[in-house]
Parts: sequence; structure tokens; C-alpha cells
Amino acid sequence: MRLTSSATQEGIDWDGLLMLSLSILSALLTFGFFWFWRAFQCYRIAQSAETSLPDKTSIPLIVFGKQLHENRMDEDFKTRLNRVSTLQNTIHPDQKIFLLGGITNQNTVSEAQAGADALLAEHPELSDKLVLEESSRNTLENLKQARIYLNEHNLPLQAGLITNRYHLNRCQVMAKGLGLDGTLIAAEDDFVADFQNLYKIFMEAFFIHWYHTGSFISRWLNNKRMLSKIH
Repeated sequence: MRLTSSATQEGIDWDGLLMLSLSILSALLTFGFFWFWRAFQCYRIAQSAETSLPDKTSIPLIVFGKQLHENRMDEDFKTRLNRVSTLQNTIHPDQKIFLLGGITNQNTVSEAQAGADALLAEHPELSDKLVLEESSRNTLENLKQARIYLNEHNLPLQAGLITNRYHLNRCQVMAKGLGLDGTLIAAEDDFVADFQNLYKIFMEAFFIHWYHTGSFISRWLNNKRMLSKIH
């Protein structure tokens, strides 16, 4: 099944650039305190997240896409799909699996389609469970499109969020901001605290700081245009 939705906006996102500038300024003025605090939260969740849903839970599973490189998935994206493979024997008959992500950069295949092709090559029995969303370009848009589907089908705003451990906290924060009750499911069995993953943790912390800054400023100004982009 393909999720149809309105096309994402093109062009320069001036609101986003303003929030980015304010995020950098606030990080500098607080000597990085908020950034490091959010990095600690990202690290804590990366270390402690579970790798499965509670027993007998039939809420939809959301698999976050990741940017392709010449139409090919990287190891992080493959790890997310591998988690679905390990869970497939416990998936409820009515449970849906959302594969999220559109076409980005110079690719000609959407992230969702690439994920579906890989999953169905190993598990063709999952074909009737997959819901492809091919217009979103980032984590926030991923979640907003999933919420649209849940609302349109009168389903509870609940989902299992499958992604890499370093990415879990950002997904949790943004899902909560959208009114989604997200259960975190880690793609990897364990978090490896090497340089590469710690670097990703600090980058995720900044993205979360950017999101919180935008949310705070939008509410403070009561700017409906800005709020609609975040919520």
C-alpha cells in the first residue's frame, strides 16, 4: 500500500534557517550546556532501548528511512530493516509496517521503496503489511505523514519506532511533539560507544536542540505558520 499525501514544499525554508541561527546562538550563549545535556539524553536512550515490542502488541511499526547513495542503502538503513526481519515472526496478523522516506538528492528511488524491495526480497509474506510513504524528506516529515495515515484510518496515535540507537531520542522527542505515543525499538542489539557513534549522538543532540528552539520560539510568537511546520 502506498500512502498518498501532498507534496513537500520546495525552496528555501527561511523559518528553518532562522530557527537554526537561534539554536546556534543559544548554544553559544549557554556555553553548550543544552547541547551537552541533550547529548547525554541521546546517549542514555541509545544505551537502554529495547529491541522488541511488548508481547501481544499490535500497534503499527514505523521504520524510518535514511538517505540513499546512488539508490543504495547504507549500513544504518539496512540495520533498521534487519530489525524488522527479526521481529517478523512476532508481528500480529493485522499489524502494519510503515516504510517512510521520499526521493532525496540525485537518487531516483525513494527511501521507502528501497526498503520495501529489500524486505520483500527476503520476506514476501510481508507484502500486505507494508505501507509506503514517499514524500517526506526528514524525520519530522516522516512522523507527520505517519500521523496523517493513523488519523485517516481512525487508528490510535501509537506506533513502534524502529531506527538506529543514536537516532531514537530525536524520534521520541518529535513523536511526542506531534501527539504520537511512540515505543522505541532499537535497530542494533547494543550501542557501541565508538567515535563514529558518539559523533552521531552529538549531531542528533543538536538537531533536537534545533527542534526545541523552533518549538519554543513559535509558541512564544504564536506564529501559526511556524507552528504548522513543527506540529
